[in-house]
Amino acid sequence: MASSKNLEDALKDILTDDGKISKWDAKAIRELIMADGRVSTEEKLFLENALKLNNFDEEAFKMLNEVLLREEMKYRT
Repeated sequence: MASSKNLEDALKDILTDDGKISKWDAKAIRELIMADGRVSTEEKLFLENALKLNNFDEEAFKMLNEVLLREEMKYRT
């Protein structure tokens, strides 16, 4: 599980670059979250808030939203 501090630091670094999160940035965030093969409650909350509050390009938003959707589907089956 990635700590929320690691995720927050990664997001801050990405946003200071140009203020927009690209698909390449999203891949790095996704890898950090999925490093242990699951999305913890803490990671899910972080990701939901980041998607609401930050400037993602379309591909980045879709990629990280899919992480949340995939995790939700695990619990529905």
